[in-house]
Amino acid sequence: MFHPGYWAAAYLNSLEKEGAGFEDSFAMLGILSSWAKSLPGEVFGCSAAQKIETLIRRGVAEKKLSGGEEIAVRFLILMIKKNRFRYIDTVIDEIKRSLDNKNRVLSVSAEYALPPGGDFEFRIKEAVKKQTGAHEVKYSGKTRPELIGGYRLRIGDTVIDASILSRLSKLEDQLITGADWTGPAADGGK
Repeated sequence: MFHPGYWAAAYLNSLEKEGAGFEDSFAMLGILSSWAKSLPGEVFGCSAAQKIETLIRRGVAEKKLSGGEEIAVRFLILMIKKNRFRYIDTVIDEIKRSLDNKNRVLSVSAEYALPPGGDFEFRIKEAVKKQTGAHEVKYSGKTRPELIGGYRLRIGDTVIDASILSRLSKLEDQLITGADWTGPAADGGK
């Protein structure tokens, strides 16, 4: 069984041990993996790794690699040699999550029925920073008309669903199961 967290931790530990720059190395790993994925045929095994390493070394021969970039090259070659290259995107995602955790960066995605007006994005970022102690908040938003109204936020692994669609679904479930509903009309509107 493949464990992307193990590979991500090994990569980050190598960078830390060498005192290498995380950002340059992570950028180089992304560039190299995109390039390797664009190669014709499947990329796996020792012979493929040797060919790719030769191509990479030729391609970056004039550029003096930093320690982190060199670790990215070696890491990619190792994944190819160990027939694990097909998991590179999962490992890169895990590395990104680990770096964000280390740097106290939190991702927030918002979905809303209609584009919010004013300073919605700013207010969400500030509220998340205040509540979580995050150093930085990365925000992305998307219009989803099927929500009917309201919004849905994903903050890290937490989802806050304040959409009308969600409320209607809960009401439907309660009506189907016959559960007591204590809404405004339940007491006859009194």
